[in-house]
Amino acid sequence: MSRPFNRFAAPFAPLAELDRSARRSIAAALMAVFIGALDLTVIATLLPGIVGDLQINTADIDRYVWIVNGYLLAYVVSIPIVGRASDLVGRQAAFAGSLAIFLVGSIWCAVAPSMGWLIAGRAVQGVGGGALLPVAMALVGDLLPAHRRAAALGLVGAVDTLGWVLGPLWGALIVSVAGTHAAWRWVFILNLPLGLIAFLAIRRTTSYRRVTRPGHIQWRRRLDLVGVMLLSICLLAINLGLSAGGEVGGAPTGGRALGGTRNPLSEYTFRLIAVGIVFGAIFVWWERRVKYPLLPLRLFTRRRFSWAILANFMAGASLIVAMVDVPVVVTLVVDPAQISTVTALMMAPFTLLMAILSLGGGMLVARQGERPVAIAGLILVAIGYAALWLGLHSGDYVGMTPGLALAGAGFGMVVAPIGATVIDAAPPEERGIAAGLTLVFRLLGMTVSISALTSLGVARLQTLVGDLEAIVQLPGETTAEFFARQSEFLYTTVIPLTLQVVRETFLLAGVIALVAIVPVWAMGERRAGASD
Repeated sequence: MSRPFNRFAAPFAPLAELDRSARRSIAAALMAVFIGALDLTVIATLLPGIVGDLQINTADIDRYVWIVNGYLLAYVVSIPIVGRASDLVGRQAAFAGSLAIFLVGSIWCAVAPSMGWLIAGRAVQGVGGGALLPVAMALVGDLLPAHRRAAALGLVGAVDTLGWVLGPLWGALIVSVAGTHAAWRWVFILNLPLGLIAFLAIRRTTSYRRVTRPGHIQWRRRLDLVGVMLLSICLLAINLGLSAGGEVGGAPTGGRALGGTRNPLSEYTFRLIAVGIVFGAIFVWWERRVKYPLLPLRLFTRRRFSWAILANFMAGASLIVAMVDVPVVVTLVVDPAQISTVTALMMAPFTLLMAILSLGGGMLVARQGERPVAIAGLILVAIGYAALWLGLHSGDYVGMTPGLALAGAGFGMVVAPIGATVIDAAPPEERGIAAGLTLVFRLLGMTVSISALTSLGVARLQTLVGDLEAIVQLPGETTAEFFARQSEFLYTTVIPLTLQVVRETFLLAGVIALVAIVPVWAMGERRAGASD
């Protein structure tokens, strides 16, 4: 058997040693993880349809971006707490509860009548979707011996990554097949049969139910609910403050350019960020003193681990820009009936190359080492974003294709070396939580970036468009002439200025990727003789 095939098959080798019931348990758990990860990024191709169907003003991007951010934040917070809870209430109960929450959130999103209801539904979905990942990781720990867990945990992480990489393509496929005005709702409806299949598969197994239940006193001590509360308030306040900071000028009750409405939290931007920082400091203080912390801060005393986590955070911050801004561009320049299809075609080279190079990156790491591969990937990301900036110069969305392909390939090359460094830097008994933290901090980078860059984009657009003279109907001008003049103003002035802001955001994302080279360089290489 060839070497490349052996490397590809390595994560599956430990599963071959299990009995049929155990393999079915893990397969069902992986299916649930994949479904939850799909909904993490499926929104990339759904946003244009959602904005149109719910009649959301596209100028209010700092509000509707929470359709993405609400899921991300809930997903992040649920990962560590449910992993701990599954030790206490049992894997089957934790899995059933997480899947039930995810399916309730899916129904909620499918019937949401407004943006506010949809954001709330996405947050409920995120709680359940994020919770599925740690339960699957814990299940691997239950069923496999210690020397086999690391490779199988890599398989769980790979399935999760594959899910959020393929999310945009999944959304576009469903929307194109449904072909209705509110086709985006079908993506959430289809979660129901898929989730029920995973649930029934788990219920039919017996090995999944084995768990050691601690006593009541130990249960209360080990579940860090205070840490959950502090972390949730910290992340929510910071992200609300960042996303509301784009207002410039105007009266507190005034509107904004392009008919948008002033963000109701804009007056509290700095206070919200300050509250987030204070609660973040309290969270760190608490985690250093509690016996069973939500996040094991001792891992961050390891130099390679800390630098790799920081690099992963910055990679996530750069990654989310393409996932959100490409659909925005397509919405601006494409006929409404073609938006979902075109978005999917545009995202295809980005997501597919990311998936392919995620696998290929592991082979490159084995030959070249973590640091050279990660640096090469980040440079490729920066070149890709520069190509996006250049390709969109004429306003033709097709010009973005080469840049998306380069950026996707670069992100794929970054996944394996950073993930390998994080796990290698952790002690053997904590590699599971280290693998989980890799995902947590990538998602944190995505949430902070989408909030901050959206705010900067709103402020920049307000500066460019806010001082333009309003289009009003002139005396003697017919309604048809007035509408024609409005349309000409939109296509000759407003859309080009909006695309300029998007292009500048692509450049910022490229700069973030280049700055991420610093922590990648600092994380160093694997020590000679270190175990795999």
